[in-house]
Amino acid sequence: MKITTNYFAAIIMALIVLFMTGMTVYASGMDDRIESAARNSHVFKTYLSADDIKIKSVDGVVTLNGTVSEEFHKSLARDTVLGLPGVKSVDNNLQVKSFPIAANPDERLAAKVKAKLLSHRSVLSGKTDVSVKDSIVTLTGEADNQAQKELTTVYAKD
Repeated sequence: MKITTNYFAAIIMALIVLFMTGMTVYASGMDDRIESAARNSHVFKTYLSADDIKIKSVDGVVTLNGTVSEEFHKSLARDTVLGLPGVKSVDNNLQVKSFPIAANPDERLAAKVKAKLLSHRSVLSGKTDVSVKDSIVTLTGEADNQAQKELTTVYAKD
């Protein structure tokens, strides 16, 4: 009877260890997918490619470390990662590099408007071209409907 009880206890312990190991492998796999999805996202590849951003996910809690060139890049990185499946929260430790104010304020304004549009999924930011001349912003592109056009305008004005 003792041998059977000890044998049964050993099997239970082995199953518990296998279950726990499997959960760790699953969590690790999910974290790897989150990190990869962030790095391969359109926003990171296009708008944040010049920034030095390190992405680390542990159990769905993502930590962003490194430096970005603009203040709005911090929120753009955070919002992009926060929208990924499996992400529970984001610790944004990104630092902004100190650069002198751009010589051309129109270029700076255009970059800010583009970033603002990217942070809102309800507009087609990828299909909206932004140009600025003498601080006047012009948006061109195609909207699915009048409401989307008006919303894009509201975000650009913001």
